[in-house]
Amino acid sequence: MAEENKLEKQKRRRLSAEEKVKILSEILLKGRGLSELADEYKIHPNKILEWRKVLFESATGIFEQKRPDITEKAKQRKIDALEKTLADKD
Repeated sequence: MAEENKLEKQKRRRLSAEEKVKILSEILLKGRGLSELADEYKIHPNKILEWRKVLFESATGIFEQKRPDITEKAKQRKIDALEKTLADKD
């Protein structure tokens, strides 16, 4: 009977984005050990490494400046000028 309980599937624990960031910040900013945190939060260390990879892959987008397309600006100026011309005719 005890063996049956061991074999039962455990529900996966879903961590929120905030919890993942907290765990990663403890490793990256506070210098806590990966194994230590994995044990504490009952998470496989590879999962934490996966989160770290995702964090750094998506981090480049934070520093990229979003510049509106210059041609779109030019098109909008032309549309505005034509609309003004039409409005002046009336």
